[in-house]
Formats: sequence, C-alpha cells, structure tokens
Amino acid sequence: MKILMVQSYLGGDEPPVFPLGLACVSPGLGRHAARGFDANVHENPFEELKRVIRDFSPDAVGVSLRNIDSTNKRRVVFYYEFFKKMLGEIRSVTDAKIIAGGSGFSMFAGVIMEDEPRIDYGVYLEGEFIIANLLDNLGAPERVKGVYYRKDGKVRFTGPSEPADLNRLPPPDRDLNPVAAYKDVPEAVGIETKRGCALKCVYCIYGFLNGRRYRFRTPEKIVDEIETLGAKYGIDSFTFVDSVFNIPLKHAEAICREILRRGIKARWSAWFSESGLTREFVELCREAGCRKVILSPDGFSDPVLKALGKNITRDDILKAYAVLKETGGFEVCYNFFKNPPGQTLSSFLSMAGFCLKARAGMGRRVHFEFNSMRIEPHTKLYEIALKEGMVKKGDDLLYPRYYTNPGTAYIEKFMNLALRLKGK
Repeated sequence: MKILMVQSYLGGDEPPVFPLGLACVSPGLGRHAARGFDANVHENPFEELKRVIRDFSPDAVGVSLRNIDSTNKRRVVFYYEFFKKMLGEIRSVTDAKIIAGGSGFSMFAGVIMEDEPRIDYGVYLEGEFIIANLLDNLGAPERVKGVYYRKDGKVRFTGPSEPADLNRLPPPDRDLNPVAAYKDVPEAVGIETKRGCALKCVYCIYGFLNGRRYRFRTPEKIVDEIETLGAKYGIDSFTFVDSVFNIPLKHAEAICREILRRGIKARWSAWFSESGLTREFVELCREAGCRKVILSPDGFSDPVLKALGKNITRDDILKAYAVLKETGGFEVCYNFFKNPPGQTLSSFLSMAGFCLKARAGMGRRVHFEFNSMRIEPHTKLYEIALKEGMVKKGDDLLYPRYYTNPGTAYIEKFMNLALRLKGK
C-alpha cells in the first residue's frame, strides 16, 4: 500500500519546522511505501500537493495537524482553516483514504471527526505503532487501538493505545522530508529526549498528550541522533523539543556530558525551568553547545505562580536570572502571560520592573514574549474558565477562546495596545 504523509499547511506566516512527528511515524510503516510532503516549504503548497498526489497515486493520505492555531499570540493564525482547505484539495484529486493525526488533531479528535466528514480515520496521540497497523486493517479499524473511524454514519473510537517505549523505537526517518529544506532555518530541526511531563501548569496540554510519567530516551541514543544530523545531513544547529529540558536534571546533565565526550560541535536551544538552574549546570550546557535558553515563568509574583500551577517561586526566577546574567554566552528568552489568574496591578508592575531590569542587565541578548492564555480542553485552565463563567460546558473550544483575569482585564487591553504600537 502507498501512503503520502503530509504536514498540514500553517499559512506561510512562520518559518517551516521539520515535521518530526511524521519522521517518528515513518520507520514503523514497514512494507508500506511512504512519501513525505511538507506544505510549508513550497511557494504554492496546494498546487504542489495535488501534483504530488497525481504523481504518487497513494492509497491513503496521512495529514498531520501539529497545532490548531498560533495559541498565545496577539495576532492569532487559525491553522485549522488551512487544514480544512488542504482536505478539500486532497479530495479534489483522489479518492484515497484520508487519515488525520498529530497533536493538534488529538486535542480535539472527536470534534474534528464530527466537523470534517472528509476524514476517514483519525490517529489518536502517539502514532508510531498505530499507522502501520491501521493500514493493514482499513477494512476492520475496530481491531486497532487509538483509532477514530466511521460506521453506520457515526464516529467511533477504539480506545487509547499503550504509550510507546521510546528506547524500542527506531530513530526518526529524516529522509521522508529531506532536512536540507530546513538547514538554514533557526530552531527548525528538533531532537526529542523524552515524553511526558509531571508538572501541573494549569494551561498546559502536554500532560494530556504525552502523559504525566516521564519516558526517557537514553543519552546514547539521543546523541547518536545528534551525531547523525551532523555527519549525514550537515546540520549543526537544532532544538530540544521537550516541554522542559532540565527536568529531571540528571538526564539533561547526562546528555550534555555525552555530547562533550564525543566532541560534537553543535549549537542548540531548549526550554528550561528556573528550578535547579544552577551555575554549574548552565556552564555545562554552554560547554555542550547551548546557545539559547528559553524560560516560561509566565508570572512573576508568588500568588500568580501558584495560581498558574508553576513549580517555581519568584525567588527561583531571580536566582536563575542572576546565574544567566553572569554566565553569558547565549540568548535568553522569557515568556510571560499578560493577565493570568491571580494577577493584580502590583504583580503586573513587578513583572514589568523585572523585564526592565533584565534588559538593562543583559542588553540585546534577552528577549520577551507577552502572551494571552488559550483555553484548551483537558487542562485546569478550562475548569477555571468554567468556574468564572468565561466558557460554558459544551462550548466548542476548537475555535480560539482566551482567558483573562476578570479583575484586571484592563491590563490585557493595555498590553495589546502597547504590542500593536510596537508592530507585534
């Protein structure tokens, strides 16, 4: 059977990101002939997609929807609209079965299946073992766990599949979508070190998508992949795609030491937690090639941090800042929410003061993002929004809805105006 694996189009407003999810699924396709297509690296993505379909004549087309929208930005791009358009373009040139998947799809799987009758099957959560099994059972999808399908005019679900043992999986197939197209795009190529997140941030969907229990890849396998990126593809810059790289700390340290042991010269970035961000660890990361530290404290006062479910305190943020300021050698990016739960005028002014202090202390190597809070299903924030009357039970959250602390809604309006004046 031939299957075309497609990365859904995001609208062209953002740099392309190598489709790691498709690359992870590809090795498991076994005897099935697979071809990749990333709509985001083509000037005329829909016309090129139709040309590829005509040329390849697939029996099935798998479409990965990585994100529903650009979530927290002031200017929201609703990727789902492009996904729907892509389904129409596919259906205009082929009767092949359409299989949807990806993290964006999994978040709203049932809703999307009801909304889009052009989708024949949906792959829920991790697809490494599901896709090939589904292709072998298209006539009897009820045999395969983790699959949405249609029967007697109704959407049905076979139940969740077991999480994958990452160390039993082959490395991602980076030939499915040639890496060369992403070589000159900063942070486009990702490396996965683990799945799962034990943190309890109220807005975050990672615990739902990957589970609360950490599943680790061995440092040796991770660095094998980094080594292959350089030797085979000439890629010497990448990003760790973990929700948080340095939790647990020992795993992150072991990866850095393995990079150093092999003498690999590569530049990388990652998301870090301020908790445990010691001088020794930061220096180890810098020696191992880290050139960008991304932090998401989200709030700055202890009441706000507690309301957000963060595992850090204001003191942790300040200690981490002092370490990063004095260590040097990389960019530092801070992400804050404009008006989160627990916000007061005082806490907002405190956050603004910290940002001014950081800019004065680190100059142009520090950057800031100020975001709104997308209300997503399967999160504590959804429950908060329900309680505060911002959403109602049964509301369709597929279309973006946002949380802003009702007591200080003026802060969000002020920040939006300030960002608009700066052209953001």
